[in-house]
Amino acid sequence: MRSARSAEPNRGEWRGVRYYSHMKLNMAEEEDYMSDSFINVQEDIRPGLPMLRQIREARRKEEKQQEANLKNRQKSLKEEEQERRDIGLKNALGCENKGFALLQKMGYKSGQALGKSGGGIVEPIPLNIKTGKSGIGHEASLKRKAEEKLESYRKKIHMKNQAEEKAAEQFRMRLKNKQDEMKLEGDLRRSQRACQQLDAQKVLEKLQILTSYLREEHLYCIWCGTAYEDKEDLSSNCPGPTSADHD
Repeated sequence: MRSARSAEPNRGEWRGVRYYSHMKLNMAEEEDYMSDSFINVQEDIRPGLPMLRQIREARRKEEKQQEANLKNRQKSLKEEEQERRDIGLKNALGCENKGFALLQKMGYKSGQALGKSGGGIVEPIPLNIKTGKSGIGHEASLKRKAEEKLESYRKKIHMKNQAEEKAAEQFRMRLKNKQDEMKLEGDLRRSQRACQQLDAQKVLEKLQILTSYLREEHLYCIWCGTAYEDKEDLSSNCPGPTSADHD
């Protein structure tokens, strides 16, 4: 028979009861899973106990939800701050503002330009909110560097365009010189042909003068190679006064 003591829950059963009771309490009150009490209970959890995997998954989901809520809350705070700032800047200053009240005592009226002669500004100096973590003057430095980079790029483009224009001009000059040379060569060939034709014509004229002189004065034909006795003999036996007549 089991003793009366054996009927009582042992240490492991007590731990299971404590764990189950703690889980019910967490689900009812939505206690943070990262609290000390939950971590202490987790230390008693042994591998293989029921619902261990579900509890871990629930803890991960809870952590993700808390992170998402924190991000949304931060974003909302920034948006609310921006909205409050915009509303404050849009509204004109009233008499409750000490600075504005002091200006009114000095004769200033709403919408009037500042200065004794009224030549000052009418609208307040705009408020530029700096949201980044860079130091003062960083934006001006970035702007100056961007302008320098743009100016350097423009100079490179200008130099490139000048180089292209110079190369194109040199090509046109070479082409023109080539065309001029070809024209000169054509004129030279035509001149040579004209000289040859004119020289040949002069030679032909000289030849005709000489052959006519030989036939008239000496009754001699250079193509026949014969000196005839008289003009009748020359005209009867010589084919003619030209080389073509003897072919």
